[in-house]
Amino acid sequence: MMWKALRVLAAAGVGLLVASSWQDIVRYWKIRQLSAGSGHPANVPAPGRIAYPQQQGGGKADGTAEFDSASRGGPALPA
Repeated sequence: MMWKALRVLAAAGVGLLVASSWQDIVRYWKIRQLSAGSGHPANVPAPGRIAYPQQQGGGKADGTAEFDSASRGGPALPA
């Protein structure tokens, strides 16, 4: 009985994983078709999933923080 419940839970988990990634799966499949020569560029959805935060002003100025030249071995810039 426990094995049957485990199978049902595993199937539900896989279903949730597929449902949450469905946009990416469809995009990947259409890009693969395009690469194989049997697709059309207009069929590939452009946006996909946004992986980076899109807030304005959320980053540091160039040349500061962990990307300043002194922390990478370059010359230190005056502050």
